[in-house]
Order: sequence, then C-alpha cells, then structure tokens
Amino acid sequence: MSEQKNRSRHLVDQEIISAVDLFPTTDLSESMLIESRTNQAKMLPQIDVTQLFPVTFEEKTVPSYFGGPDIRIEIIKPIQPKHKKLPLFYSIHGGGMVMGSPVGDRTANASLASQHGFCCVSVYYRLAPEHAQPSQLQDCYSGLKWCIEHAEELAIDSQKAAISGSSAGGGLAAGLAIYIRDQKEFDIHHLRLRNPMLDDRTSIAPEHPYAGEFVWTKGSNYFGWKSVLGHEPGSEEVSQYYVPARAKSLAGLPPTYISIGSIDLFIDEALLFAKQLVFDGVLVELHVYPGYHHLSPMFPDAHFSIEGFKSSEWALLKALNLL
Repeated sequence: MSEQKNRSRHLVDQEIISAVDLFPTTDLSESMLIESRTNQAKMLPQIDVTQLFPVTFEEKTVPSYFGGPDIRIEIIKPIQPKHKKLPLFYSIHGGGMVMGSPVGDRTANASLASQHGFCCVSVYYRLAPEHAQPSQLQDCYSGLKWCIEHAEELAIDSQKAAISGSSAGGGLAAGLAIYIRDQKEFDIHHLRLRNPMLDDRTSIAPEHPYAGEFVWTKGSNYFGWKSVLGHEPGSEEVSQYYVPARAKSLAGLPPTYISIGSIDLFIDEALLFAKQLVFDGVLVELHVYPGYHHLSPMFPDAHFSIEGFKSSEWALLKALNLL
C-alpha cells in the first residue's frame, strides 16, 4: 500500500480500525451504483422491531405537497406511551444522496420510541441520480408536514418535534430545517446532525492531508453531489436548501447537535457549520471524536460510539424539555 493510501491509518481509533480492512474503500460511480445499492441492502436486512422492542410499526403512504408522487414513511410508536402526546422524532437516512433507506435507522428509532416514548417517523425520499433536487427536499418536507398536520391522528405533540439525519441525511435535515424556518408553516425544536454531508464544495476542494481516506471519499462525495444537484458541484448559484453550507445565515434554527469524526471527510464543513451556527445565535453542541471515520456508527460498543449515543440522546431530551 502506498504512503498516500496510508496517510491516516495511524490516526484511526483502534476500536473501529477493522472497518478499514472489512470495507475496502472505492470511489462510488454510476457504473457501480446498482451493485453498491444491492450490497448495502444485504448488509441491512429487514428487521422486525416489534420482536425486539415493545413498539408498533406501520408503513404509510402520504401525499406530496408539491404535486410529486406519494411518499412512503415508517412510523414506530411505543405500545405503552410515556406521554399524553408523543414527541416527534423525524429521521432522514444517509447514503450519499444515492443509496440507503430508513431500514438502517429502524432499530435505533424503535429503541428511542420504547425508552423515551417518541413517535419515530422515517421517510423514503427519492434517490439521485434518478431524481435530483428539489425531489429530496420536497419529499422530506412533505413527510414531516403531513405528520404535523395529522398530529391528533398520530397522538404527537407538534411543539416537541426534532429532525435527525446522518451523513447525507444530515445534509438533508439541515437543508430541511432552513426551509422550514423560511416557510414559517410550523416549527421544529431540535436538529441532530451526525457526520453530516453539508457542502458540495468539499468534493472539488484540494485533497485533505488526513480526512476522507476511508469509507466515504472525495471521489464518492463528488459523485453524490453531482447526482443530487444535477450539475457540477461548486457552482456559484446553489440553493441553501440543497447545500446548507451555502446559507448566508443560520439564525432561527433550533438547538443543534453535531457529531463528527476527526478523520471523516466532512470534518471541516461540520466545524464551519457549527461556527456559523454559533455566530448566528443558535445553541450548538459539537462533538469531534478522535480517530473516527465515516463508518464509526457500525461500532456501537466502541467507547466514543457510546459517548456519542449518550450525548445525542441528552441533547434531544433537553431541547424538547423531556429531562
């Protein structure tokens, strides 16, 4: 292995270094997309969470508010509610904008519903490159707006609503939060961003000396952003709703939790986003985990994974006044 490919191996946390060899890093491209989607689906087999937790599981199709196709959502609720009205946790899955599904978040959502009485909703948004923006924004917004408008039917408290996303889902969640702020149709009360994909310009920036070597690379990032934007990344006129890092102001966003690994490709954009939030008067909790790359969530028993779970849960409960 060349020195270039070994540039950051010595920095990887030893508890998660096995992913470096178990999941060889390759740049995602259109020619390998179908195979990558298939392989990812095999890694995330369908899980019956009702056998693992005292929860109900329902799939529902809801209309688009933009004239697009109907949107599929998953709804997980506790069998024995802890609140008269359930706080809402709306999650957006990762996958570089081109892969993934809510299946990957299903177990964590069921655990949250069971332990803390949340109504957890996940959205199946349209994937790129078959569908470019604004498809993703419209699907995510429509799924959430339907929940808010059907709060009584879902038995949720629309004044305790949180949005969460990891990786590409984090970027979509941040863009959605900015869009919600500007539309003024309803409010959200917490934003959770885990290793978020926030800035298309990272994919055309000079190579980082240490970040982005493993799992999700600059090449894969370029493919993801070009696919979802429908044009070359880095163009001057790009909507802040599609690329949250382009927002001129983040004022008015809800309390935000951000976690990122120190050798994740997205480290710089996450730090800059947190800095902008602070500058714009938004309450921010930022965690940088040493030696963590983009697949660190696959190691839930590692020390910093446990720390991340605890801190993100605390931030969520505090923001919604549930402590």
